[in-house]
Amino acid sequence: MNEYQWIAIDPGTKPMTMSAEEWVKLDRREKRTIWLCISYSVLLNVSGEASMKALWGKLGTSYQSKSLVNKLFLRKKLYNLRMKDGDLVTENLNTLNIVVSQLLSIDIKIADEDKCINLLFSLPNSWASMVVAIGRNVTALQFDEIVSSLLLEEMRQKNIEGQNGGDLSV
Repeated sequence: MNEYQWIAIDPGTKPMTMSAEEWVKLDRREKRTIWLCISYSVLLNVSGEASMKALWGKLGTSYQSKSLVNKLFLRKKLYNLRMKDGDLVTENLNTLNIVVSQLLSIDIKIADEDKCINLLFSLPNSWASMVVAIGRNVTALQFDEIVSSLLLEEMRQKNIEGQNGGDLSV
């Protein structure tokens, strides 16, 4: 095992083979990498942390709280997810996956069937015929199959719009 593998296993603990100067440089570089990955509003809350380990700890306690309030907030966010007419299915899907990941990070697992139901319920009324078609063709909801069907339908709709757009020229 090399020293970088050890850091991944036990962040914030300097390997014995690394000099103090190398460790300070590595810690500073990793802290800056984290800063680049978070939004400005989050950065304002954690910018005072002295080390990468302290920064991770602050992020974890601030944004992955397992409190009842956070659990309720994330579940409400999942159940109230709605896609507007004209929005992309991929954007809606990304939002759903982010919320599901956030729930998973606080030890709430969402079953595959529940993800399917939430995804289908989040679609606008203009997708109602697609939801009915999906419901008729499956006996059990499989998330990957539902996503595939929705993405194919979105591509089909875009193709039709593209063809109709060319017919409108005067």
